[in-house]
Amino acid sequence: MKITHTKFRLKALLISLVLLSGIVCSVAFTEKTKPVEQAKYYCLENVKAFSAQLDTFQFLIDSAATQQQLLNRFIQSRIIFKKFEFILEYLDNNRYPFFNGANAVEMEYGYDPNIKPEGLQVIESELMNDNLDFARLTQLTRQLKYRTLAFYLILQRAELHDTYIFEAIRFHLIRIETLSLVSFDSPDLRLNINEIKTSLSALQTILSYYKNSSNNVAFNSINQLFNSSQQYLKNKTFLTLDRLYFIKNYLQPITQKTIHFQQLLQVKNLENTGNVFRAVNIQANNIYNADFINTKFFAADRYYSNNPLLSEIGKKLFYDKRFSADNKMSCATCHQPDKAFTDGLPTSITNKPDIFQKRNTPTLLNVAFQAAYFYDLRAVTLETQVDQVITNKEEFNHDYTNIIQHLKKDTMYVRLFNEAFPTYKEEAISITTINTCIADFERKFIFLNAPFDKYMRGQTNKIDAAVKRGFNLFMGKAQCGSCHFAPTFFGTVPPFYGVTESEVLGLTKTFDTIHPILDDDIGRFSIFEIPDFKFSIKTSTVRNAAITAPYMHHGGFKTLEEVVEFYEQGGGAGMKLDIPNQTLQDKRLHLTKQEKSDLVSFMKSLTDTSGIYKLKPDF
Repeated sequence: MKITHTKFRLKALLISLVLLSGIVCSVAFTEKTKPVEQAKYYCLENVKAFSAQLDTFQFLIDSAATQQQLLNRFIQSRIIFKKFEFILEYLDNNRYPFFNGANAVEMEYGYDPNIKPEGLQVIESELMNDNLDFARLTQLTRQLKYRTLAFYLILQRAELHDTYIFEAIRFHLIRIETLSLVSFDSPDLRLNINEIKTSLSALQTILSYYKNSSNNVAFNSINQLFNSSQQYLKNKTFLTLDRLYFIKNYLQPITQKTIHFQQLLQVKNLENTGNVFRAVNIQANNIYNADFINTKFFAADRYYSNNPLLSEIGKKLFYDKRFSADNKMSCATCHQPDKAFTDGLPTSITNKPDIFQKRNTPTLLNVAFQAAYFYDLRAVTLETQVDQVITNKEEFNHDYTNIIQHLKKDTMYVRLFNEAFPTYKEEAISITTINTCIADFERKFIFLNAPFDKYMRGQTNKIDAAVKRGFNLFMGKAQCGSCHFAPTFFGTVPPFYGVTESEVLGLTKTFDTIHPILDDDIGRFSIFEIPDFKFSIKTSTVRNAAITAPYMHHGGFKTLEEVVEFYEQGGGAGMKLDIPNQTLQDKRLHLTKQEKSDLVSFMKSLTDTSGIYKLKPDF
């Protein structure tokens, strides 16, 4: 719903803020004050400070201040925001994008043409224009002030618990490692170094409220790490920060010690109470752990039973050619295990000889780490993805009625389905059970034992120097990590990993930087006729990219070197093609030959096919 910002409503909220401020400030903290109350007070005070920064920022706008004056105040505002961001994102995640979301159309809760991007990232983009639009800046600032005052009231009335505080801290540490290091939310000014320091300092302060005589040693250990991490960042810049070193020596230890500290305090997570189901296993102390993301979060039915029979049936169905009308195609026809579950072709075959589809066959390795499927995101689960392949006239060109009839004539399938779904009785073989089994089998395609994973988990200390440099480039200068998010390197967005994104790259038909021609695949626009979605394509993973050529959704690029060079050019817009809605920055990256080589080295270090033989047919 679009919110109308009026002086009356702002004034009313401001009066409320002043009154509530007096109430909060009248509370005298004593030694018996609970840590959660101190944490709440700290956050409320910083929300007020952020509101005051916005007041000053608005005054400068009204005064037609210089661009530099506005930037200086904006930078200070962002720093204050980072002091309470952790609790805002955790408590009010639905409205977080209005504070600090990407400058792009959001579709998570449906599309509303009246809602436009707003918040700090949008203001930053406006401030970088040569000619400032003061009316637009005023509108954005007033919107942000309104939302800030509203959040103050939400937080003031919220009944916080220690669980919420520690979970918010954990999610924020994930945000720092995956998004802040890339400067995801400050893509133009690249303010991430000082903002990470501020975030860490805020988390350190919150944890200090929980210090007592029984956990003094554990807290001092964390405290020392926080101090040294901020000291390490002191003289670093966006380009000079060694992100890999910072993660391994500071962020990972801080995370591990914070989890241990929480355990000493006997503060449980919500998962332990059975009240929540989410993508992230918050008890995992490393985002590169194999159990960090729960793939069942993305299932059509998150609570379907863990039954090995499901994947056993799914495996048989995956290789069964009776799924196609002509009995010539199975899932494995295009997703071949010997080719990392791709087919090695530029675009997929059809059920007609020498006729090909428009899009490339993506790998199914780690396919479960997504919240949407197909390059245009038209299927929201693996289960619904199966539907569309079966009924596609260019693929299986079949229907479930006939498929079910075939399966019911097969005594093996009848026995297996009845055993796997005993309560379904005569409906044991159905659309739902067929799709569930295939999807469950595909959720077993988890390959997270690449050399880089083992290094990040501390299972080896050996990693090539080129890989280290490549990771730092991926998460820094090259900006790959701002779309291919760690650790899945899909477009599945941290820190909650509940949404999969698409991007407008301005992709060319072939790799041609001299005479580029825009590819005509309109992507998501074919599903949602929203102008910003024209040419928007799902962000695929770079895991196993070394063995899944050719590349891009049309298979038009033959090598990783060509892919890197396309991004070096700033995509299609960087090559002067007319793509006004391109989400990829159109500026050249200015990567050296060595840096391009290092990027490729890093991507190759994400290769893992160990155990793939278990997914091959054994019948």
